[in-house]
Amino acid sequence: MRRKMSLLCLMEMTFRRPATDRQLSFDDIAAATRLDVSDVEHLVMHALAVGLIRGSIDEVDRRVHVTWVQPRVLSREQIAVMRNKMETWAVDIAHVEKLVETKGADIIS
Repeated sequence: MRRKMSLLCLMEMTFRRPATDRQLSFDDIAAATRLDVSDVEHLVMHALAVGLIRGSIDEVDRRVHVTWVQPRVLSREQIAVMRNKMETWAVDIAHVEKLVETKGADIIS
């Protein structure tokens, strides 16, 4: 039961971060999951092995880079967070689109 709670905590802390900021330190994971730092790598390896997350472990810097989190049933608050993330993403995409429009003529010419 403890492992399942730790895995859910890892997934939740990853989900709450923006997609551009999913570099998790071992210390942050240990604090959130209430595990010893020495147990974090094993937890992350297990999450990767069972397909709950995708990413890589940097043992030297003691960081985990998560590129994907297994979807699950979301609460209303989590749906609101996702909506805000999508709105921010849409604004970022619109900004890049305008940048390409203004600078694209220089590149094409």
